[in-house]
Amino acid sequence: MQIRRYAGVAAVGTQGDDLTGEAVRAGWMRIWETVHLALGADADRIARFFACGMLGNTLTAIGLPRRGK
Repeated sequence: MQIRRYAGVAAVGTQGDDLTGEAVRAGWMRIWETVHLALGADADRIARFFACGMLGNTLTAIGLPRRGK
């Protein structure tokens, strides 16, 4: 869902719809702030945390890694 949401923002943004993008960005910032408050970490550490999560989402979306194969 997350990857589709970002792709959707890009698609409707090319058609002049920025409201969808604004809503998704606001949601992202709420998630960022929640993690920031929970970890009490600096921006670089939080960015690495999210980067690892996004990598996991991407690998899952394309079917990798496959365990036992």
